[in-house]
Amino acid sequence: MAGPVTFVLNSGPAAESTATAIKLAERILARGHRVAVFAHDEAATLTAGKGETAQAIAALIRRGVHGATLDWVVDSAAADRLGVADSQIAGVVPGDHADLWAFVRGSAIVLSPGTAA
Repeated sequence: MAGPVTFVLNSGPAAESTATAIKLAERILARGHRVAVFAHDEAATLTAGKGETAQAIAALIRRGVHGATLDWVVDSAAADRLGVADSQIAGVVPGDHADLWAFVRGSAIVLSPGTAA
């Protein structure tokens, strides 16, 4: 695969699409591929605090030590708006839509799981 697989997430931890995306990212990383995640809207809460989802993502980020790379960027404006900017786990990068564009431009595949209306 030429570039990373990029996930654009916008839902919080309760959304089935978010849980599925995280599991898929885990499997892609396990195969040694690069993964990039841009989290905006409610997804900015996924990596905040010490909850189960944040700790699972922290474990994925740590896999970089073993060769698989995960870049996780949280939209700073969304994190500020939701009050989670100061509680992000280690390894999460605050960013903006310029980072999203860079991920999309350099990716082999872009997935944006949504929620049903």
